[in-house]
Amino acid sequence: MRIGYAMGTAAEVEWEEMFEALASAIPEVCAAQVTGWDPIARRFVVVAERGYRKSISQDLAHALPRTRWGVQLFASRTPLLMDDMPQHFRASPHYQEKLRPAGFEDGLSATLRSEGGRRVGMLHLNAPVRQAFGERAREFVAQVGPALARRVDPLRCPQLDGRFGREWTASRLVPGGEFLPLTGREPSPLARDPRVVELAETFRVMSAAWLAFLWPDSAGWHRAAMLNVVDTNRSGVVVASTPFANELGLTGREVDVATGIVAGLSNQAIADELVVSRRTVETYVERLLGKLGCASRGEAAGVAVRAGLVRPSTGRGGVGALPRLTRGATLLWP
Repeated sequence: MRIGYAMGTAAEVEWEEMFEALASAIPEVCAAQVTGWDPIARRFVVVAERGYRKSISQDLAHALPRTRWGVQLFASRTPLLMDDMPQHFRASPHYQEKLRPAGFEDGLSATLRSEGGRRVGMLHLNAPVRQAFGERAREFVAQVGPALARRVDPLRCPQLDGRFGREWTASRLVPGGEFLPLTGREPSPLARDPRVVELAETFRVMSAAWLAFLWPDSAGWHRAAMLNVVDTNRSGVVVASTPFANELGLTGREVDVATGIVAGLSNQAIADELVVSRRTVETYVERLLGKLGCASRGEAAGVAVRAGLVRPSTGRGGVGALPRLTRGATLLWP
């Protein structure tokens, strides 16, 4: 229960609390490491650890997975004790040259897997005495493994899962303009739109964490959000979307005007950007106030930005330029 609480469902993991709970359950543990698979770099990276020198840490995370001892660990569906590895782990250079000189006499390792069986990370435990780990420790690690796997899965987004229902589709943008579908979700149809790719690439280098917005395609309008995730092996921009019911009956032009208001533009500046008359914009503003139930432009701007009733612009200009839309924005929904 303590480990589950430390893992939580939000973005941050209390790793020190998790390690304390792990040591409480398995008192012999003096060092522990959790790694996650990085699908971009194609290697494991250290997500959290305690008790290892840097050389040992790097060996466990990067060198061991490429050896026959790593292969047998990945092939096993249960955690492996150091002494029951068929390839005699104690004779390996990893033990002889790294672990043993550091005083680690016993070990227990597990492959962390997603619900579908995909390899997403590793857990390594070490102890200062031989035969420190047994079947009870193996069983306990097997029980907590799924919780750890969820927290290091590179294709899972806790920030998204904690706030968005399963009706939301989602994909993660990775370097090179490629989108990866997230675990347990359908890929967002917006990921196929090159304009959304351009927006996400721009958003990736900004300091903003969230942007809620509306986006049209051939199937209609979508409610959408971009999340800027910086999290070891799963950093990138996540684009999530779901069909927009448009219960307020907003038109595309009204959304554009709402976007200009949120961006802080005057009616004349909005008119210039949209190539319409100022009077036309004033008419749209009056309609917006009525539909949103607001008494002023300022109130309408607050409602629109929190509810994501804006349409960002690609490139540097337009009423929906990203630097304007992301100033002080907070997510109100869902």
